[in-house]
Amino acid sequence: MMKFLYYLIFSLNITISFNIKADLLSATLAYNTQKYQQAYDEFQKLAKLGNKDAIYNIGVMFLYGQGVKKNLIAAHSWFSLAGDYGLEEARSAARLIEQEITTTDKQKTLRTHFNHLKQQLGFKQYSQTLLPIFNEQQFKNSSKQPPLRIHKVDAKYPKEAYEKGIEGWVWLEFDVDKSGAVKDVDIIDAFPNKTFNRAIYNAVRRWRYEPYTINGKAQTYSSRSLLYHFTTFKGKRYQASFAHQQKNYQKKINQLIEGAEQGNALVQYYIANWLVADEYNATRLLRFHWPQNTASSDLLLASAINGYPNSQYRLGTNLLRGEYTQTDRKKGLNWILNAAQSGFSYAQYRLARELLDQRFVEYDKEKAKRWLIAAAKQHHFRAIRDLTALEIADENYGSAQHYLQQGLAIDEKHPDLLLSKAKIYLYQGKKNKALKSIKKAIKIAKNRQWSQQALLALQHKILAKKTITLN
Repeated sequence: MMKFLYYLIFSLNITISFNIKADLLSATLAYNTQKYQQAYDEFQKLAKLGNKDAIYNIGVMFLYGQGVKKNLIAAHSWFSLAGDYGLEEARSAARLIEQEITTTDKQKTLRTHFNHLKQQLGFKQYSQTLLPIFNEQQFKNSSKQPPLRIHKVDAKYPKEAYEKGIEGWVWLEFDVDKSGAVKDVDIIDAFPNKTFNRAIYNAVRRWRYEPYTINGKAQTYSSRSLLYHFTTFKGKRYQASFAHQQKNYQKKINQLIEGAEQGNALVQYYIANWLVADEYNATRLLRFHWPQNTASSDLLLASAINGYPNSQYRLGTNLLRGEYTQTDRKKGLNWILNAAQSGFSYAQYRLARELLDQRFVEYDKEKAKRWLIAAAKQHHFRAIRDLTALEIADENYGSAQHYLQQGLAIDEKHPDLLLSKAKIYLYQGKKNKALKSIKKAIKIAKNRQWSQQALLALQHKILAKKTITLN
């Protein structure tokens, strides 16, 4: 346990020092070192996410002319806006400015300027587009959402990590094919990095789900998200020494608490991941400061508001699935969009998949393609896989060939890519090569226990010498 907590603090400090994000803490540090333009730009980004402290600080900068031209009217508007979010000291600052403005025309200008800003960034707008509604009981209703898992293999705790008392978690995504098999497992993030990745990867790829159908037609399920924890919880033996360990590590725990309360989005994200469940050693220590049931969700939201893409994406997917929060597709997509715009490839891919779902009004194939291209540029395999198939469907074979080669360089035996390869061969009039590729794909899919439905259908068409439609 002691080794673990030291590792947790040390790793966070290293990560933070080399991976500073544009969060409230870094923006405040820029302000305190008189890097006003940088601070102003970062506060503006955070204000668009509903960050009331950033909104207040923009008011301060206009009040004193720091990085911007001094402007009492603008300062009043930003203070009033922070007051709209419930910041009482901001309301007081706005009232002081109002006392300085005595003429009727200027008072009217104050109201007009504030109302315009409020329409763009006010709390009402934020609550309608971004603010999740958390369930205080932290009830996970994601099990009611497709797909339903019917077979689970537990991850084997790495012996060396267990002996050293190292705990951790892995955040991963995967697709579920038409047969209910898990495919294309992606590790999004992990702590400690690479310690538990292989263990959960080997377990999850053996899971099975109930086939998911819409109107009786089998469907694939993209981007199933999972945060899996590993714990060395020691039961009674641990409880006996818990008070002593809590005292020894209170200083280090306080470092985490201080970082989170100062607006360090990365620290907030890590703590949110630990607070998801109660039985972990780190969680038990952190719970003394965050005892509320919604602590994990609250910190994840704070991190998202502070601009951390990982948290924005997690929050967005939670909203789509109704996990720890009331289901809200609009808010979920907005948070995923924010993460995607930050360059987070997993968010870019997920946004594209949602835009390709014809059941929803957001369906937009061209926008989806653009996000897939953005993710593919970062070597996101599933984006490359899907782009290849989409370009074939649109008869853009040159582009499809380009993405196919990228995908094969990552996994030269992937059945979906071999299926695309066969279709390109057919377009080129190379029937024998197409048949060879599709037979290879069927054999590999069978070995991986993946669905062979689309592969067998194309093979049947080739062998039957029928007119072949590649879409």
